Amino acid sequence: MLITTSWVEKVKELIGLEAVSPVWGEKPAWYFWISQTLGAYYLELSHIHDEPWENDRLACGAFKVKCYPYANKEVFNNFSFEEQSFVKSALFDHTNTPKFDQKDKIPDSLFNVAALELTIDSTDSIALFSLGALDSMQIYHAHKNFQSYPEINKEKVYRAGEKASDVPGYDLGYPLFSSLLSLYSFYSKTKPVRVLLTSSPGFKYVCNSPEKKDCIDTDDTILYSLNVLFSDNSDKNTANENKLIKQRFKEPDCTIIFDQKFSFGQLPYNYIFPFVNNALDEKWWSLATANYKSDLTSTCGCEDCHH
Repeated sequence: MLITTSWVEKVKELIGLEAVSPVWGEKPAWYFWISQTLGAYYLELSHIHDEPWENDRLACGAFKVKCYPYANKEVFNNFSFEEQSFVKSALFDHTNTPKFDQKDKIPDSLFNVAALELTIDSTDSIALFSLGALDSMQIYHAHKNFQSYPEINKEKVYRAGEKASDVPGYDLGYPLFSSLLSLYSFYSKTKPVRVLLTSSPGFKYVCNSPEKKDCIDTDDTILYSLNVLFSDNSDKNTANENKLIKQRFKEPDCTIIFDQKFSFGQLPYNYIFPFVNNALDEKWWSLATANYKSDLTSTCGCEDCHH
């Protein structure tokens, strides 16, 4: 999907996709550069499994989403001292992403903003995209801490009670998620038939020492889950679609913010979107019927100007 759709200049223009580049390594991963966003993105397939489903099997993939913030954007200050220092260091290049030969020096715990899941059936007739993220990803230091960052030759003393970071995970993860849905719509020629947004109590991280970080439940943050179900709208899929969505209600404190079915995959005209700082994007629907072609003649999908 990423290779074929990233060749089509009109689609890239419509969704603001400047470039996509594979990240060569042990796991499938990609960098994304999207216009009007606050940083460059990294998407990595963490793990994949399949499970029985009616008379079929589902493939479920879990992805991590990272955002490398641009230093000239206000959100840059919400990231930790360590993350800011890495972005400004020689380990990053002009694309605001890690240099190829330096990326393994960056701790995996940094720059994470969201989690993404993709669940599909064996016939590719149903696909459920799910975005999970906190409205505010907070890290506090419970006690005075001295921390050293040898990779970038930096060190810092944190005061007791100091907030190390406060990153708007959902707002940062949504632009990449929305772009992927638009690409999938164009690629699969299917439309969303249901959109579900839920919230549940969130959590924060508290550092009790340089080596120990605890996850604490809190009412100060909200965990959002945005689920968008694509289907070919065949009658045989209706029951499976409902069961697949019901699996998204596992959390006991889950609150439904928005739940809407779309008959025949059609987005109603002048639709009102009660979303959290974001709206449904009509391109999730309209690109399914678009017939744009690629003007490129090369068989390579890489962007030389980036990686």
